[in-house]
Amino acid sequence: MLVFFRTMSFKSLRPRSLRIPMAGLLGFAVAVVMSVGLLFAPAAHATGFSDIASDPYHVQIEVLNQLGIIAGYPDGKFHPNDPVSRQQFAKMVDIAMRITVSENDSSTFADVAKSSGGNLYPDHYIAAAAKLGIVVGYTSGSKVYFHPYNSITLAQLVTMGTRAAGRGLFVPPSGYRSSWGNFDPQQGVIARVAQYNGLLRELPLKSMSPWRAATRSEAAAFLFNVMGTDPDGLNGRYLGDSSDLVRYFLSKHPEGGDFTVSLQDLAKSYVVIGDRFGIRADMAWAQMIHETGFGEYGGVVLPGQNNFAGIGATGPGVPGYSFKTAELGVIAQFAHLAWYTYPQHLDDPACKLVSVPLATVIDTPGDPRHLVLNGKVHQGTARKVSDLDGKWAVPGNGYGAAIKAITVDITQNFFTAGW
Repeated sequence: MLVFFRTMSFKSLRPRSLRIPMAGLLGFAVAVVMSVGLLFAPAAHATGFSDIASDPYHVQIEVLNQLGIIAGYPDGKFHPNDPVSRQQFAKMVDIAMRITVSENDSSTFADVAKSSGGNLYPDHYIAAAAKLGIVVGYTSGSKVYFHPYNSITLAQLVTMGTRAAGRGLFVPPSGYRSSWGNFDPQQGVIARVAQYNGLLRELPLKSMSPWRAATRSEAAAFLFNVMGTDPDGLNGRYLGDSSDLVRYFLSKHPEGGDFTVSLQDLAKSYVVIGDRFGIRADMAWAQMIHETGFGEYGGVVLPGQNNFAGIGATGPGVPGYSFKTAELGVIAQFAHLAWYTYPQHLDDPACKLVSVPLATVIDTPGDPRHLVLNGKVHQGTARKVSDLDGKWAVPGNGYGAAIKAITVDITQNFFTAGW
């Protein structure tokens, strides 16, 4: 079983070896997302912010904003290039990784002001992160300081976020070199492991000094990756490769399943579309496996329907919706998951209702079950895979646990690190 960050351990990939305890980290494994031809290109994202449409991390910013991890300013902007303070990032990490924070968490840093009252304040988030070893301070004389208002450097951001990762990281081989090199005896080691495990994906490291202040946009992009290490989390980046999903599938079901496209092309669609929706491809892939019985179906849904999550299928005689292509079926699955996890529409052309009769073959990207309940389009309540119990599936049937078990197996045994 993977060891949580609290124990600071890494894990080698192939060949297997014992986990190596190291003071300061946590994590999992990486991969390269392979491109796949989509029916349409994602629209330029604007979300509620007027200044991120051209930002390379607009999807990550939007997803983290939807989940309450980051927020904008009263002027309606996000200010993506502004710096992030150390106390701001501590709070972001706690919320992103679903770390429990309460008023009982009391900071011991000499320069962090104690708060009082019935709300959570920066000192509570800093204390909760410190309790887990995610943040540490600077000793001067008999006191330890946190420097809460200092801008966090990229190196500090990577160190703090990597320590908060939700499962054991793979140990890089001796010959592996990070883009930043050996810039620091402690933070350099952590950055090397972070890069090997995919936590620095999409960040142009070679043009980024580890000592400069991190921006709000970069903090969002990094945390989006770190969220992929949460064993229970639905959101963030899947840090594996589509080939890893295929290898897991074939290890359990060598026949490959009955799909209208190759298993390889189907897995690529899951990775690419998952990144668009900010929902992890491994979670959706596991859901597909659970719903279709490794592509053998056997229930009321038929293979030719391209319905990978039983959307609209309610029992004998009601096989649910049919989609013209496999890609449309994947898009519908992610759009429906978005309905469960986000409080508002994502700024994506497929995050919408496709209103058609049940017997109609759907040829438009979207979700035929993107419903309005209590005046809201989205439920916005599912951050964890177990939250799907009683919502997507019947309560108490172990739906979320079954999906999680598949993703844990993929992470432990089928990930390829070091891309």
